[in-house]
Amino acid sequence: MSSKDYSRYGSKSAFLFHELLKKDADGRKRIQYKKGETIFREGQSANGLFCIISGKVKILRNSEGGKEQIVRLAGDKEVVGYRALLSDELYKANAIAMAETEIGFVPKSVFFDILNHNPEMAMLMMKLLSNDLERSETIMVDIATKPVKNRVAEMLLLLQENFSKYEGVELDTINISREDLAAMVGAAKEVVIRALTLLKEEGAIETKGQMIKIKEQQKLKYLTA
Repeated sequence: MSSKDYSRYGSKSAFLFHELLKKDADGRKRIQYKKGETIFREGQSANGLFCIISGKVKILRNSEGGKEQIVRLAGDKEVVGYRALLSDELYKANAIAMAETEIGFVPKSVFFDILNHNPEMAMLMMKLLSNDLERSETIMVDIATKPVKNRVAEMLLLLQENFSKYEGVELDTINISREDLAAMVGAAKEVVIRALTLLKEEGAIETKGQMIKIKEQQKLKYLTA
């Protein structure tokens, strides 16, 4: 598969998603999750791969202090649960549906059969693992070195880029609970709320309930430099 063949899927991640679901064309292994339902839990055996057909999923880990840390968000046409599957380990995190979510489940045997017969798919999985490692390292550095306000600004830009399109709202509007945002930036909910208030007073954002509207993107970008 040449690089230009990915164009009809929109991205390499979407290509991977579609290729994995080819084995379930009749939809027998598709599961519906309600908001807040658990897709897999820490400590469970990894018996397959989860392909997000629609919706949004958060991957959570518990810190030593017992606080939840969101280490990844995944949306339409993305896959989750592959790290434990590839390393033949138990899940080290929890996956929770953040909205009504439909998942296509690819059993472990089918997944490895696909990888064994498709070197390019195997390479894409390696790239996903590499991206995960880079993302985790960036989060650790940010938590150790950046003020909460700056981390919130950076996360809002990331959410705008990757997830607002899944909400059926304007591209500059983000729908996320304050608890989830706090877990993503590694800070207490009250501290994150104060940071949002400061950004609102500076004219960078507007808020209404869970909705956060980005008004001045450049002001947020300035804080991430």
